[in-house]
Amino acid sequence: MTQRSRSLLSLATRPLRERRPGAAAPRSTRALALAGLTLGLAGTLFALPAAAQAITDPPPPAPLQTPQQASESAIDKLVAAGKYNDALAKIDEHLKQYPRDAQVRFTRGRVLMEMGRNAEAIDAFTALTQDFPELPEPFNNLAALYAQAGEYDKARAALESAIRNNPSFAVAYANLGDIYAKLAQQAYQKSLRLAPTARVSNREKILSNMLAPQRIAPVSQTPSPAKADDAALKNVGKSGN
Repeated sequence: MTQRSRSLLSLATRPLRERRPGAAAPRSTRALALAGLTLGLAGTLFALPAAAQAITDPPPPAPLQTPQQASESAIDKLVAAGKYNDALAKIDEHLKQYPRDAQVRFTRGRVLMEMGRNAEAIDAFTALTQDFPELPEPFNNLAALYAQAGEYDKARAALESAIRNNPSFAVAYANLGDIYAKLAQQAYQKSLRLAPTARVSNREKILSNMLAPQRIAPVSQTPSPAKADDAALKNVGKSGN
């Protein structure tokens, strides 16, 4: 066997890992580098949806209103804007569908007062006191209307009903005080016509000065429909209901 044959045989019988050490190492290095790049890219791709989700989340939806609540809101906006004719038309439309809506019925009375239609407002508040006698606010506003008309006895009776229904209703107490003062003034004036005295005259003047700029204050806060309904339910079965 020649020297060249022994060299070829020796090369052929070497283990594979010893044949081309210089070529195998670069291939492995490139493979590992490529794998690392792929994993890094995969990590980036998997991170993107989470980041995108945090950015594009929509805000929570606004609370949904029932058709009745949406109608009430529209009425309140018209009243706040002073569009009383439009508000009254919207109220009448609303009450055809929700005739037991105490809040909107109360608002109707207030709108009629603002429009100077006091006789209609008295009818509106009177009907409320009959259908929802537990609510003090309609009685108070009814008293304000009676006082404007000079019917102080009716105003006093209405305010006393308001206080019976809600003993903590401060506005009604203040208004009742004004009514009593007005009734006292009328009594002093009648006394002076019958038998004038300095004592009665002085007191009448004091009351006149005190009450001249005064008027019975209505309330603008509407009663709660839930409160009205609850009270109505409590009265079922009583007094022949």
